[in-house]
Formats: sequence, structure tokens, C-alpha cells
Amino acid sequence: MDYTTISITLADKDDLKEILSLQKRAFQTEAEHHGNYDIEPLQQTYESICADFESYTFLKAVCENRIIGSVKSRIKERTVWVGKLIVAQEARRQGLGKRLLLEVEKLYPEANRFQLFTASSSIHNIRLYESIGYRIVGEFKDDSQADLVLVEMHKEVHK
Repeated sequence: MDYTTISITLADKDDLKEILSLQKRAFQTEAEHHGNYDIEPLQQTYESICADFESYTFLKAVCENRIIGSVKSRIKERTVWVGKLIVAQEARRQGLGKRLLLEVEKLYPEANRFQLFTASSSIHNIRLYESIGYRIVGEFKDDSQADLVLVEMHKEVHK
């Protein structure tokens, strides 16, 4: 696969089945890492992702007519919530996650903060987020996953 030809654009509703399928494949490694296959990204339904589409902006990364990455976001009071950054396993370590996050930032020039959550044991994810300016601001247990500890990360934007 030629990763130099990746385009990142807004996803539309017709892309959701492919994004959901990619999400389930991409989060397998997280589930394996945590020894827990009951995580929300693996349980999400098509109806649920369609509902998300009504209130979130989805980006997709496409290479050779295939979606190989995605992220969703929305803004409230100048804070952008970023969620479900996914990259196909075969496309990882190519800078695509970073590109998707930076494209989210371009969508919201009025934002003064970007916020996301990840598992505290997801060291690769945390390193990626820190590499573009996110910092851990808190840690807490996920009420729906008693054995999962999450970190909240922010990136402050000063204009």
C-alpha cells in the first residue's frame, strides 16, 4: 500500500459501516492489551455510530479507495472533544494518527482546548498525543469498565 497517497476528508453517512468495521478491527489490539473484549468500541452498533454522526464530525483517511483511519470530534464552548482515533493495523507507525489529529485541529480554529481520553496503560497512544502537545490532566476509573483506568488529556491552544 502506498501511504503517500492518503487523503483525509470529511466522512459522510455512507462511510459509517466501513468506519465501524475498521473500528472493531483496530480496537482488537487494545482489547488484547487490556485482556478485556467488552470495551465500548468493540460493542458499538451501527445504529449507535449513526446516532454519533448526528452530533460529531467524522474524518476519514482513505488510501487506494479504502478507509484506513478515522476520528470523530465535536466542539462545545471552545473545547473540542476528540474520540475514537483509529488506524488500520497495517497502516500504523506511518504518522497517520498524528495527521488525523492535526486535521481535527484545523476544523476548529476558534477552539482553545482539545480534550481526549485513553487507557492509562496505552503507552503508545499517550506518547502519540504528547508528541503533538497533549498533556495528562487527570486519571480516573471508567464506571462501565471497573478494571480500566483512563487518563484525560488536554491540548491548550493560545491565540
